[in-house]
Parts: sequence; C-alpha cells; structure tokens
Amino acid sequence: MKTLYFLTILLFLVIGGFAQTTTDVVRFSQSTNFGTARSTAMSGAFGALGGDLSVLSSNPAGIGVFRKSEISLTLSSLLSNTKSDGRSATDNSFQLGDLGAAIVFYSPDFDWRGFNFGINYTNMNNFNRHTDQYVAHSLSSFSQAIAHRANYDIEYDFAPSIMEDIASQSNVILMDDATGFYSPAFIGANQWKTIKEDGYQGEYTFSVGTNYKDKLYLGLSIGLQSIYYKSKSMYTETPDKDNPYELNYFDYMEQLKTTGVGTNVKFGVIYRPIPELRLGAAIHTPTYYSMTDRFYCDMFSSYKTPDAEGYYNYLSEPYEYKFDYELRTPWRALLSIATVIQQKAILSVDYEYIDYTSAKLSNGDGNYDFYDSEAGTGTNNDIKRYLRSTHNVRIGAEYRYNSLFSLRGGYSCYASPYKYDKDLHKLQTVSAGFGLNFGQFYCDVAYLYKFSKDTTLFYSYLDPDDAQYDVVSEAVSNKYNNHEARITLGIRF
Repeated sequence: MKTLYFLTILLFLVIGGFAQTTTDVVRFSQSTNFGTARSTAMSGAFGALGGDLSVLSSNPAGIGVFRKSEISLTLSSLLSNTKSDGRSATDNSFQLGDLGAAIVFYSPDFDWRGFNFGINYTNMNNFNRHTDQYVAHSLSSFSQAIAHRANYDIEYDFAPSIMEDIASQSNVILMDDATGFYSPAFIGANQWKTIKEDGYQGEYTFSVGTNYKDKLYLGLSIGLQSIYYKSKSMYTETPDKDNPYELNYFDYMEQLKTTGVGTNVKFGVIYRPIPELRLGAAIHTPTYYSMTDRFYCDMFSSYKTPDAEGYYNYLSEPYEYKFDYELRTPWRALLSIATVIQQKAILSVDYEYIDYTSAKLSNGDGNYDFYDSEAGTGTNNDIKRYLRSTHNVRIGAEYRYNSLFSLRGGYSCYASPYKYDKDLHKLQTVSAGFGLNFGQFYCDVAYLYKFSKDTTLFYSYLDPDDAQYDVVSEAVSNKYNNHEARITLGIRF
C-alpha cells in the first residue's frame, strides 16, 4: 500500500485537479548538464580543477585558477528517446549550452595574485522530451475513477473538483437521477497517453575569485536562474467491451506552462598542497524561485446515437488557471579531489550531497501554504514523506597526448531523490570527448549518454473510507535515454 500511495504522487492525470507536486520539485532541483564540452566530456567532475567556465556554477573557486582571460561559446544538440512498455518516442532539440567570459588580473609578484571575474550562462536542464504510452484491456477506466471521486464528494457535500466538472459536462460521467450519484461511461478500457515536453532551465552566474600563492583559491558566485517549462498531453480511452451508454471514446487534453526566476549564492575553495593534488569544496544555498503556473484542460466525448446513424459529441467548457507561488530548492554541498600527473593526465572525482527534504513550496495564491495539517497531506508533507537526501558521484579523466590533442572520458551517478524507490529518477551518464588546443584558440567536442527510468500511473483514486472503491490504473514503466553532443569554441587572451 505504501508503494501505491507513493506512485500516486507521480500521477500524469490528477483526479482532484491541477496541483504542484513533488515531481515538479524534483524536476527543477535536479540538474545533470555540465556546461562546456570539456566539462561534459568528463561528466562534470571539475570541482577541484577549475580553469573552466562551467565551474562557476559548481565551485566558484575555479575562477581563481585562470591565468589568462577567456571567452567561450558552447552549442548543444539533444536526441531524447523514451520507451514506455515497448512503445518508443523520440525528440530532437538544439539549445545554447554555455556562454561566458573570464576576466583575469593575474600577477605572480604578490602572494595574493590578483582577482578574477567571471560571467557565464549555463543550460542546467533541457526539458525537451516526447512520451507515448499505451495500456490495452485495462480492467478500470479514468471515467470510473472520476465517478468514484464525484460520488464521495456528493456523499460528504464537498465541492466538485475541476475534473469532476469537465467530466460531467462532456458526459464522461453520467448522473443517475434516481440515485443522485454518478456512473462511469464505461469501466474496462484501452488507454493512450502522449506527452510533449519542452523548455529549459538556465543560470546566469556572476563570480569573483582570488589566488594565494597558486595554492589556495577562493571564489564567490551569485546565480540568477530562469525556468521555462511547457507540457502538452492528450489522454484517450476507448471501451474494451460493450458499454451501456454507447460511448465511442473520450479525450482529455491538458497543457501546463511553468515560468520562474530565482537567485542563489555559492561559496567555494580549492587547495593545492602539492602540484600533483587538488582538493575542492563548495556550498550552494537554495535557489529561491518566484514561480507561475498556467494550466489549461478540457474533455471531449463521442457517443453513438441509438439508431447508429451518427454521433453525439460533447465538449466541456475549457478550464484555465493561473497560480503564483514560491519554490525553495535544496541546499547542496560539494567535495572534490583531483590529481594531475606530470601535466599530462588528470583524474578527478566530485562528491555531491543534496537534501531534497529541505525543498519547500510557499506563498501560493490565496495564502495557500501547501500543507493540509488536518489530513496530514499537501505537497510539503509529501516532500518530507517521500523524498530523501542523496549522494551523487562524478568521475572524469583527461589525457594530453601532446600540446595539441587531449582525450577525455567520464561517468556520473545521481541517486534517486525518492525514498521508497531507489531506482526512480536515478540518473547515470557516460561521456567522452576530445580537445584541440591551438594556443590562443581552442575547440572541445563531447558526447554524453544519459539514462534513467521511472514508473507512472495514468490515474488513481484512493477512497478515504472504503478500499473497495479504490480505482488505480495499471503502472507504466518508462525508460529515458538522452544522446547529447556539445562543441565549445574558445579564445584566450
């Protein structure tokens, strides 16, 4: 039962209407994009190395490692593939990966060898993805789940939810005048769900750092983050057997657009006790977001006429909703170690700690605080109940064949933020790449393969009083595979 309640918070279709969930919190708190092509090729394991613009978003002490000013541009191309119980869908996208500059004032004549400044944009998340799901011969239906929820609300004199309202308008649930309760249009069903997601999460970072005797590097970054996320889905059911109301099919369509801006601060240090060893550490404050969700949904049904000469069609009134709120993402801590062997080989390891239970939603419209103290529910309660702390690892290596050519590779593992399913949204990456150094000009190329999986439900209604009225869809297993290519062009001066 605990697993069922857990999967219920990951629903694609929310019986009670639109709401912010732990899935949204995880989506905007988890990032596996690594900035420049060099950093990407080493799976982001740069916390103790520095000297790359991508570290402004991980360990800002890395800005102090620069000895020459630098400008670089990174372009990114993504091919995403989703497999849902055998059905496959792909999506292609092209986004700006990284763009920035380091302004260096380095002087070897003093113990404190100057201050360096950096400004950089990093694409933290690419949300572009297409999902296609199908369940044949389901023993339940979305119509049945909505009807049970509507009847519970009628019995206890609760106001109907959004979903109940549009399902009633489109005759997906039908009122029995004799009893005063709703009946589902049918029970057994064939079910389709397609989802198209688009968007990005980016960070503009402003950094300052210093260098003490080429041994100790200190840095501070202020991050300004932006979110643009859009999802459009279409859910369709057809009866799996004869149904008394002669419903051919119904469609439920919903759109969600989320925008947000937020700020954070990062502190970092890198220490080089001997030339072959570097140690790094960084602390990231939460990002404090101001968020806006815009939600739209409607429902359409098509019925046979009694004489089978045509169809009756019913379309609900569209429902639109705008909701403002605030999101606080988790604290992060980073520890890093790297070795540089004879200026030819690099091996680097990053360890990252994230406490997802420290995330919080607040200040919703109407003073909504995302808690329901009486029922012990609400998204903030779910964050504490279902999320956990994670330990993430990134490993990267580089070998310089000569002054011109370098070969790189990496691996990273981001543990699942969910307490009751350690594989859910566990992210792993494998990467490789190479670099060409022409002195003042350089070019880096990287390939990254990212993979994860989860299990989702189309719908779930869990009756608070009587389990015989529970209606839960069949679980759908999803596997996500991303293939990403990055190229960085840079100039040192």
